[in-house]
Amino acid sequence: MTIAMDKDKVGKFSHKYSLIICAVLAIVAATIYAVHSYRVIGCYYGAEAEYIRIGNDVYELDGNDPYTSSDRGMRMGRVVSERNPSAESMYIWSVKGTDEYIYRVWGFCDGGFYRKVGCRDRLTNN
Repeated sequence: MTIAMDKDKVGKFSHKYSLIICAVLAIVAATIYAVHSYRVIGCYYGAEAEYIRIGNDVYELDGNDPYTSSDRGMRMGRVVSERNPSAESMYIWSVKGTDEYIYRVWGFCDGGFYRKVGCRDRLTNN
């Protein structure tokens, strides 16, 4: 009888600890995702923020893009103003099925697609 009682205790403790471990892992995963998706990956510039630079790649706002907001992929991070990094930032997503476009959201609803126009070094040497 005491053996069965010990098994019940062990079962209750292992279930309790597995729930705690799962909760801790979920919190850690959410924190890693949040830190990754809110990191600064580049800057925007131009009179109407029509250019975005991420690394050496330069993207230009494209009003004739063939995509909709449902085509956005994973969140890449955010970009800040080249002149004033403490100004409002834009959030950047990849676009499903292409490396030539990125999707940005500024505020809650102002979204737009940017097309890769080249490398910064090639643009400045022309």
